[in-house]
Amino acid sequence: MPAATTLPNAAAAEQLEVLAAALTDAATDLRTGADSSPQDHAKLVDTLRSTVEVVNRPSDDLNDMMMAFVQCTAIRLLFKWKVLENMPAEGTISYKELAAKVGGDENLITRLCWFLVATGMLKQEGADQVAHTARSRPYASVNPLSAMLQIGFDEYLPSFLHMPSYFDKYGVREPSGRLHSIKASAEGRPELTATEIMYAHPERVANMTLAMSSMENMYPLAGVYDYSWVAAARDADPARTLIVDVGGAKGHTLEAICKETPGLPIERCVLQDLPEVIDVAKRMMVAIDFFNEQPVKGALIYIIRRCLHDFSDEECVEILTHLSGAMACDSRLLVGETVLSNPPSRPTAMVDLLLSTIGGKERTIEGFNKVAERAGLSLSGVHKASFGDFSIVEYSKV
Repeated sequence: MPAATTLPNAAAAEQLEVLAAALTDAATDLRTGADSSPQDHAKLVDTLRSTVEVVNRPSDDLNDMMMAFVQCTAIRLLFKWKVLENMPAEGTISYKELAAKVGGDENLITRLCWFLVATGMLKQEGADQVAHTARSRPYASVNPLSAMLQIGFDEYLPSFLHMPSYFDKYGVREPSGRLHSIKASAEGRPELTATEIMYAHPERVANMTLAMSSMENMYPLAGVYDYSWVAAARDADPARTLIVDVGGAKGHTLEAICKETPGLPIERCVLQDLPEVIDVAKRMMVAIDFFNEQPVKGALIYIIRRCLHDFSDEECVEILTHLSGAMACDSRLLVGETVLSNPPSRPTAMVDLLLSTIGGKERTIEGFNKVAERAGLSLSGVHKASFGDFSIVEYSKV
């Protein structure tokens, strides 16, 4: 008897009909030449994935999981050895010639390429000619997408492989804290933080920075929160700092906010980050450690964007307590982060587990409120981006 699908046949058929209608609508939009927004693309991908999930059997799921890590390994090796880079952008090349170009064994190069041919990432013509597809070309050069592949394989995969032995040693409990993280333990340096490990290797930092740039459109720099009230209040006290961007890296968020808000002068704003980050920034700058007293007192707004997810609850309470202590009664703290739904979406659940390797986590709004209240802060509002799970969570001082 054939193995059953995950749903009874009638229910599966009904779901497939609904999904087929959605795919027909998407095909119509494509045929008319309508531009596809990121939201439309994500919706189409989810529809296709849901279609597969309706009919997949457990054995299919297992096969997909194994295919995914083999494909990731094949691409990583071919990228590392510049095999994809040495393939012509258009046209074909023989496996023999390709192996000679990179100084590799023809049999090995052929077998790795064959896997990507089998998955449709490369295409083969005849018995020994291989060519790029639109899916493989991004991995033929150094760019944000190929950098993200390296980050996943080189930085996160070793931590995931280390998880069984890590939890055997530390117990089955949520990783927390910067020290003795999964990542640091996997690298044999549990006494160091993930940041200390990374900054000891400039090439890894550069690759991480490049990879993160591929995610910028998921986390808008501006357009989520209305800063017009800050501009309106600028003349009430000409000496008062308007915005402090805590952990603001190179200052792109401040630039975007001031650009979209008439009357908000960037000269009245302060950019703060670790000294090694500040070295390459170009704003009114202050080197800072999150875990020390906040040096700028009484600013109208303190922004901490995409930082808290790197830290445990206890560490977040400490960070927020320093910010709360610097705030005036009319100050606002803006936390720019992914806010998890319950249950979370597929991408955010993945990122949450990636963050667990460094002792961090994504949070629901309840999770943010829990740490904020312990730091003397009260929720004032939640401002959602137009798409995705990114929000600006606004707090005032109790």
